[in-house]
Amino acid sequence: MSMSNKEFPIDALFPLNESAIISKTDSSEIITFVNQEFCRVSGYSEEELLGNTHVMLNSHVHSSEFFHVMWEAISNGKSWQGEICNRAKTGQLYWLNTSIFPIIDKDTGEVSGYTGVGFDITEKKHLELGVQSQEILYDSVIESTDGFWHLDNKAHFIDVSTRYCQLSGYTEADLLTLTISDLEADDHKGDLTYQLSTLNESKTSKVFESMHQRKDGTNWFVEILISYNVKHDNFYIFLRDISKRKLNEREQSALQQQLNHLQKLESIGRLTAGIAHDFNNILASILGYNELNKINAEDMPDNEFKADFLHNSAQVDVAGSRAVDLIKKMLAYCRQEEEHKSNARLELSDVLNKILIMLHEIIPATITIKANLVDDVYITIDETDFYQIIVNLFVNARDALNKAKGTIELSIYLVDFQSHICSACQEKISGKFVEIKISDTGDGINPTKLAHIFEPFFTTKKVGEGTGLGLSVVSGIIHNMDGHILVESELGKGTTFKLLFP
Repeated sequence: MSMSNKEFPIDALFPLNESAIISKTDSSEIITFVNQEFCRVSGYSEEELLGNTHVMLNSHVHSSEFFHVMWEAISNGKSWQGEICNRAKTGQLYWLNTSIFPIIDKDTGEVSGYTGVGFDITEKKHLELGVQSQEILYDSVIESTDGFWHLDNKAHFIDVSTRYCQLSGYTEADLLTLTISDLEADDHKGDLTYQLSTLNESKTSKVFESMHQRKDGTNWFVEILISYNVKHDNFYIFLRDISKRKLNEREQSALQQQLNHLQKLESIGRLTAGIAHDFNNILASILGYNELNKINAEDMPDNEFKADFLHNSAQVDVAGSRAVDLIKKMLAYCRQEEEHKSNARLELSDVLNKILIMLHEIIPATITIKANLVDDVYITIDETDFYQIIVNLFVNARDALNKAKGTIELSIYLVDFQSHICSACQEKISGKFVEIKISDTGDGINPTKLAHIFEPFFTTKKVGEGTGLGLSVVSGIIHNMDGHILVESELGKGTTFKLLFP
């Protein structure tokens, strides 16, 4: 059944007006009409109801699936009939046998509103459930929830449901000796006490989310409905376990962050590659003309001007060489080098000992290098890439020590991870890896910056002292080898990088 006119014909329902509970809403579910019987049963005045939605009458007895089925029908132009439990202004529950009809706009054919016609069947429901009081009516829905508490006006337990005992791990005897604060997780102590304090005769119910702690110490998320019984001055608390929903929300949020991060890196990579190639062409021209100038300078008279000219040309070569190195880093970050990488099976202790000899040339004598290397441990990687990884991290460790005394330690381990999260890609690490650990006793990294250190062009160094590409290149090489990175850092105590290779 559906209405075909734009405006609801109230006169058509006049014979029902004295006994039926009638309301009308627009397409946005805003209440635009209620009759006097609606006001009488709900306890709200016409002024309080108009402009609001039926959510203000929600008893939280019905599941979200119940309302989903109802709205699925009426929003598609079909009528719906069923029994609904609402909450009056006093906090008491009442039941209606209700029919809801969509109002169809005759010009557009779309749903423009809804008409509800209901009859009070509260007493009938009492008889069906074998109950005679409002308190027992609550009991009839207790076991359909994940938990129920009955509290006195001092928030002391009067009763708890069996289901809550099963979920929390506490016995009924345990709970009757505890306070509500004892059941809340550390970061949520006092949540419920505060919510209870805000309820009074003018506002008798509230829904909020919190975190509770089981008897074994584990935490779980709960949605809590508080209902204040004005007549008896006590509280009914209904709890629903929403841990799975919260976990799904967190996983969805983490996946969205990963997607945003990958899209950001892809955009930066494309921009970087374009700039690097264009800059490389310009630089080749500059260095080429500089070489021509040096050749032409040979024909100059041997005087002070020639010496200054050649000195300046040499400085151009130095600056150009640095620019070439920067371009190589940019292209390495983008992984767009045309050079074919030749991966080899490297024996780590042998290769690392060679690198350490070279590193002594760039690490000040005031810094101690310690090496704990294990023989016969192999990984498959391009040797040049491997050198670049280790040198990058040692240079960062040297800069973190700021030329002061300190220690950089290099170690090799065989590890098996199951539940760690990669510091660079944020994916779960699982399996056996070769771990190369590089630790320093330097300044450490500020926690607010730690999450960004693998982003291209992000640097913790002073302006002009770093390109912000070193760790991006390290991350790119390691992840291309199906590896991962773990980072631990504490201000004033140093930083540890754990490079994980399959």
